[in-house]
Amino acid sequence: MRCSCQVCGEYMVQDEKGLKSRCICPICFETCNACMGTEQQPISGDRFEVLARLRERYDSSFPTDDERYR
Repeated sequence: MRCSCQVCGEYMVQDEKGLKSRCICPICFETCNACMGTEQQPISGDRFEVLARLRERYDSSFPTDDERYR
């Protein structure tokens, strides 16, 4: 992803360092990590399965598009 600097508008360069990745402006040296996601640590497989089940349960409480637009 190419982002522009919020300060000067120049295209920023990515500084990839795993969860600490960020973009750096080559003109004013402003840094930003908005396009890099969060600093959340990777989750375990077991925790991912729990989150997937919770998401399915949440999604099932709302009508699907097919049900809603009949």
